[in-house]
Amino acid sequence: MNLETIELHYNKFYRGVTAIMQTPVVMLGANFYTALGAIRTLGRRGVPVYALDYHFPTAYALASRYVTRKIHCPDVNQDETGLAEFLLELGQEFSEKPVLMATADNYALTVSRYSDQLSKYYIFPDTGNGLLEKIIDKKGLALVAEEFDLRMPKTFIVDQNSNLEEITKSIPYPCIIKPALSHKFVKVFRQKCLFASDSTQLISALETARDSNLEVMVQEVIPGFDDQMYVFDVYVDREGRATHTFSGQKLRQFPINFGSSTLTRQFYDPALIELGLDYMLRINYRGYGEIEFKKNPKDGKYYLIEINARLSTLNVLFDRCGIPFTYIMYRDLIGEPLAPYHLAENTGWAFWHAYEDAISIVAYLKKGQLSLKEIIKPWLAHRKAHAIWAADDPKPLFTFSRLIMGKVTGKLKRLLLRK
Repeated sequence: MNLETIELHYNKFYRGVTAIMQTPVVMLGANFYTALGAIRTLGRRGVPVYALDYHFPTAYALASRYVTRKIHCPDVNQDETGLAEFLLELGQEFSEKPVLMATADNYALTVSRYSDQLSKYYIFPDTGNGLLEKIIDKKGLALVAEEFDLRMPKTFIVDQNSNLEEITKSIPYPCIIKPALSHKFVKVFRQKCLFASDSTQLISALETARDSNLEVMVQEVIPGFDDQMYVFDVYVDREGRATHTFSGQKLRQFPINFGSSTLTRQFYDPALIELGLDYMLRINYRGYGEIEFKKNPKDGKYYLIEINARLSTLNVLFDRCGIPFTYIMYRDLIGEPLAPYHLAENTGWAFWHAYEDAISIVAYLKKGQLSLKEIIKPWLAHRKAHAIWAADDPKPLFTFSRLIMGKVTGKLKRLLLRK
């Protein structure tokens, strides 16, 4: 398939809104570009989107013209049961079951934990056996990897009964300390993960975690720069068939070295697709999913880093490459599946988050990890799928910009008050 055919495949999804009202989508979370990309993917195809969030002032995706209705809901971080009860009440308002989609791990966990009750009013992928809860929880993922023989970096699960000294002697350095559940970890350490270059740093972090009653993991760091991070994306239908596949390569991240993508290119890698597909089918996964791998330059092997069981941050890139996973899942769930499509060539498109990438570039330069030439070259080499900007839907960018300016102003005020 040539690039012209891929563009045609992409453009077909953007034809006019159908006259007949389509099955609506209830979107959980609207304060991140994951939600914004998914809302646009669906809205451009005439799908009504009911967007839920617990804090409207920071939910910039609600500014999208493709949001049919904005709905304030309980805070999933503070009252998961309240959110589930809210969804059950909301579900009764629809004349037909809407599709339920999660834009973040905490929402995906809620859907999984209350799946029996929610399935009476909503349509969503049925993974079963509590698999989503296992793979979203990093401890659970480590156990799943061990059970199904998925290649992961060397990992130790640390709880109150663990022998810390034994762990510090057994783990290769450098290593990383990761939380079983992120939001509790961030409250204590103010970071999503910690880096330890020796046993002294590791012991200090583990003792703090233990004192805070946090369950964490210590994991080997696979060598290599951020461009050794790869993603495999797949949709597995209700019958267990992988109907759509995609692979990409991260080029830069925020925060650097252990963060989310700021510049990621679509990159066809048949070996990566074969491995990712094997892993997803081996664990009996259903619906849309994404695996992040890191390639070890020493042995050339891919190591599983995490599995994302919610919508991806790369939605805009998928759309540009003619493989819109959000819509693909929607169509399958309503019983009107799209024809299978496996992207098997390079399109020249790359996801780009301008704001976060600018911050990362400064950090890469300060640490000497990239030169200016190494920063500019990959940026110029690709067409950009923008994380937030869209010509047909500009308001979210303005809302996001106001939020950033508010943070900057607030920080400056605090600095001035200290003086």
